Amino acid sequence: MAITQKRLAGPAQLTASSAIYYTVPVNTTTIVKQIILTNTTASSKTVTVRLKPLGVAEAATHDIISAMSLAANESMSFNCSLVLNNNGSTANATNSDQLAALCSSATSVNITIVGIEEV
Repeated sequence: MAITQKRLAGPAQLTASSAIYYTVPVNTTTIVKQIILTNTTASSKTVTVRLKPLGVAEAATHDIISAMSLAANESMSFNCSLVLNNNGSTANATNSDQLAALCSSATSVNITIVGIEEV
């Protein structure tokens, strides 16, 4: 098994509606170690991050960070050990766990996700 530490996503600007920022690749288990959120504006914004399990529709019940307020120009680091899986022959919403996120105002907050992929 190959274990690779890497940046899984970002830096990318969050959108105002939920978008997928990471999908577990085929034959891979991922451990998300850190999610970094940075408000690049002069006013506070709220951020939501979700761990969407494979094969289900995204819902608020998947929130791991829910409507958290980030002050103007503030950064937040969420340290974790979230295990995500892929159980199929493709990397998609049916076979892969995914990380989704949204912000109260588009292009105001950057997200960077780092972790470990085990193939």
